[in-house]
Amino acid sequence: MYDYICETPTALRHIIDDRKRITAEFVDTFKDADISTVYLIGSGTSYHAGVSAKLFLEELTGWKIAPMYPTRFARDERVYDEKSLVIGISQGGQSLSTVEGLDAAAKRGLLTAALSENPTALVFDHAQTKTLLEVGNEKCGAKTKGYGGSIATVMMMLAELALAKGLTTEDALDAYLGRMRKVIENLPAVIDAASKWYERIADDFFDAKRIIVVGYDGMYGDVLEGALKILETVRQGVTGYDIEEFFHGIYNSITEDSYLFYLASSGDYKPRTLKLIDILSEWTSHNYLIGSPEGIDRPTDFDCIVPMVDDPLFSCWEYVIPLQMVACKASQAHGIDPSIPKDPLFHARIGSKKLDGVRDNYTSKQ
Repeated sequence: MYDYICETPTALRHIIDDRKRITAEFVDTFKDADISTVYLIGSGTSYHAGVSAKLFLEELTGWKIAPMYPTRFARDERVYDEKSLVIGISQGGQSLSTVEGLDAAAKRGLLTAALSENPTALVFDHAQTKTLLEVGNEKCGAKTKGYGGSIATVMMMLAELALAKGLTTEDALDAYLGRMRKVIENLPAVIDAASKWYERIADDFFDAKRIIVVGYDGMYGDVLEGALKILETVRQGVTGYDIEEFFHGIYNSITEDSYLFYLASSGDYKPRTLKLIDILSEWTSHNYLIGSPEGIDRPTDFDCIVPMVDDPLFSCWEYVIPLQMVACKASQAHGIDPSIPKDPLFHARIGSKKLDGVRDNYTSKQ
């Protein structure tokens, strides 16, 4: 898992640099289609990738971008735009809920596409196009570089489609790509700082049973993904909240047994995050701040302070790294192998994935 975290910058650069080949089938199929809404459907990490890609894609295309869980799309989305494209994201490719969502889209006469790392993915059989997630196979079910890679790939799919449809220009896209590369170049420094930071909090965090992740704006996908990663690997109770949602009642539950991570990205909520930590420090000593040094006058050893690029559209690749590091190293401290699910047969027993004939290392994937 640690190796996959370290491989993330290389994977992201590859996806961006080779984007035209990766997205060619997708772009050729839909370049003349009438589209005004794009649904990004997926479960777990795949859903969180859609949340993190949303802001950039809406700014670039002018389309409504709607990340949704597949079952919510299939069963609850009764009123929808008939000019919709539905992209099913499933790294392992065998998610039956994503298949259900794609089938529901096709039945409604909507356009469908699928994204997966698995070349023989089941989801590819239920969509008009298939796009490979070229991050290399992750044998660990708790995906890390797959999260960043899914964000990058769906961004490149729709960016190249927007370019082909005349919704943006080469110059405008190049400017965005430059911002992406700036964030990617900073990731090794974030990885190094996050690794050292975990060692500082390891003893304090070891006994954590109730864990909360708080964040806002473009890092909300990281809030959800970071909570999931720690929950999957450390296997304790973890929840993630938008900070404003946390203000509206959740704070009442904080006690000394609560352990909180704060994604303090740049913006008007950063000062309020620092104020929140001051207040909650009266109730719990387990507060872990993640962010750039700007505006932080009294950092502690519990804080992961590293110069982030703090790009509102692309720093989702930065802020998730410390939480991935906690998931990786804390699970090891507890003697848990994050590549082995608690029940390797769970998906077969519950019927959530098609596993027959699938490589073993796909059995725990979303």
